[in-house]
Formats: sequence, C-alpha cells, structure tokens
Amino acid sequence: MQPNWDTILGPLCMPLVDRFTTLLKDIRVTSCAYYKETLLNDIRKAREKYQGDELAKELTRIKFRMDNIEVLTSDIIINLLLSYRDIQDYDAMVKLVETLKMLPTCDLADQHNIKFHYAFALNRRNSTGDREKALQVMLQVLRSCDHPAPDMFCLCGRIYKDIFLDSGCEEDASRDSAIEWYRKGFELQSSLYSGINLAVLLIVSGQQFETSMELRKIGVRLNSLLGRKGSLEKMNNYWDVGQFFTVSMLASDIGKAVQAAERLFKLKPPVWYLRSLVQNLLLIQRFKKPITEHSPRQERLNFWLDIIFEATNEVTNGLRFPVLVIEPTKIYQPAYVSINNEAEERTVSLWHVSPTEMILSASA
Repeated sequence: MQPNWDTILGPLCMPLVDRFTTLLKDIRVTSCAYYKETLLNDIRKAREKYQGDELAKELTRIKFRMDNIEVLTSDIIINLLLSYRDIQDYDAMVKLVETLKMLPTCDLADQHNIKFHYAFALNRRNSTGDREKALQVMLQVLRSCDHPAPDMFCLCGRIYKDIFLDSGCEEDASRDSAIEWYRKGFELQSSLYSGINLAVLLIVSGQQFETSMELRKIGVRLNSLLGRKGSLEKMNNYWDVGQFFTVSMLASDIGKAVQAAERLFKLKPPVWYLRSLVQNLLLIQRFKKPITEHSPRQERLNFWLDIIFEATNEVTNGLRFPVLVIEPTKIYQPAYVSINNEAEERTVSLWHVSPTEMILSASA
C-alpha cells in the first residue's frame, strides 16, 4: 500500500509555503520603504542643488521613477509640490494634484495639506476660473478641518487680495473679504506675513496709523515679532529682510528701510519674491499718508525703491536707470545712468545720489 504523501507531508509543507509567502511580503515592504526614502531624499537633494530649468529637468526625471502607486506618500507629494513652487511652475503643481485625483486607489489628493498647495497653485497660475476654484477648495477645507492652520485663513485672504488687485483696486468687497481672512489668521496666531498684509489692506481701506487703534496694535505686534528675528545685520533669509523692509515702510522709518533694502540686495532674492514684495510697496506708496521729508535719506530710499521696481520689470523702455557703482573701497555707491540718444553726440550721464555728476560721450 502506497503511503499518502499529501497526508504525511502536508503539515510540513504548508508552513513552509506560508513562510515563503511571509518572507516575500517582508521583502516587498522593505523594498517599497527603501524606494520611498530614496525618492524623498532625491527630491530634497534636487531642491538644494538645482534651481530654475535645471531643477525642472531633475524633477521630471524623478517623476518618471514614480510609476508605482505604492511608493506615493504625502511627504513625497508635498516635497514635489514645494519643488515646483520654488521654480514657479504652478501648472505642474495643479496637474500633479489633479493626476492624483484620478488614481482610483489613491486618497492623497483629499488630504488638507495637499489641497492647500493645490489652491495656492491655482491662485498663482490664475487661468480662467482658477481663483474661484482655489477659493472653493479652501472654503471646503476650512469647513471640514477641526483645527485649521493660520496659513489656511491667510491663503483665503491672499486669493481675495489678488482678486482686488486684478480689479485695479476697485472691488471693495474683495478687499474687505481679504481683510477679514487675514485678520482671522493674525488673531489665531500672529505672524509677520498675516500682520503685514492686514496692515497694508487696512491702509488701503482708508485707515492710518495716526488714527486707527487696530493699526497701532498691529504695529506693536509686528515690531515684537521682528525683534525675535534678531538684528538686521544677522538676518540671512531674504523673507525676513523683506518683511523688515515692509514694516519699516509701514512705520515710515526711512533709516531702517534704507538699511533693509541694502541688506536685501546683498542676499540676491529671486525675482518672483521681489514681485510679491513690490505689490505691497506699491499699495503703501499709493494709499499711505505720504512722507513730506526731502533729505539725502529719502533720496537714498527712493533709489532703492527704483532698484527693486526695476528688477521686477521684464521690459525696460526708460532712459534713466538706477545702478550701483563699486568704489575702490568696495563700497556700493547708489547712482543713476541716463542715456541721451536725441543729442547730436550721444551721451551717457552718470550721477551719484549725492550731488557729484559725470558725463561720458558714447565713444568713451
């Protein structure tokens, strides 16, 4: 009689099969975890190493490696979104999140932090209907979020502020909505970002520091927040210096504004940041009670404002340009260059913000 090998070996073989299955699963989990960590590290390294077009190319290479939904994590997606934000590729941010929405077994696009970046990108991309959609996304997030972050309120404020700016500062309802949202963010957790935008928009609405108790309280809080950053000379982040500059402009502190502008120049901020800074500076210049002081300090501040505004212009058609002349002492001297093409002999004029003037012929 032949032995029934299945009966005899079954109890031995089945555990072996189960063991192999468990081992294979462990290998797969370990492999996925390693791959996720590698992707995350590669994205972080790319952000540190590259900028502009080079970063865009590197991000494209990294995305080609993300062909398995199992390797997608919130950290990886957030870092990709931040990387695209760094190069102002807002369309890529929008398309990344909308691609996630179409994946049947992926719920990452439903996470509040990813929706926040999605709404941010929609607002910045500003195609037809983008800002309305961004606002809809954020309002839905705020309705479903138990403990919303101050940045969420501020993003709603930013969207309404951009709608107000798009209207040529004519749509008061959008301005007032922006004020309310920035106020909510500032009251929830005071920050330089929310406080500066709230103060600027209150000034746009007609308030002034001399008569507004709310503006005075905001000013005191902003000075306190700036004090925590340390001295201007030790600030190495252009965001901090830009905020110092804006607060100084709000306070009409010409001396500190000049120092902050000089510091900002040395830190070489990207043009996209300067454009954002210029928006508030233009609003302050237009709506804040003007300074009547005529002094070398004011001339120096006007020069730095010209430098910042000029840096954000894609096309320059003027005949006079602000420049910085490096003296033999390695000190930057503010100056202007004027080009005269109308004269019989074309000339280039150079004059410092101080009275000295020098004229060179075009052949010199």
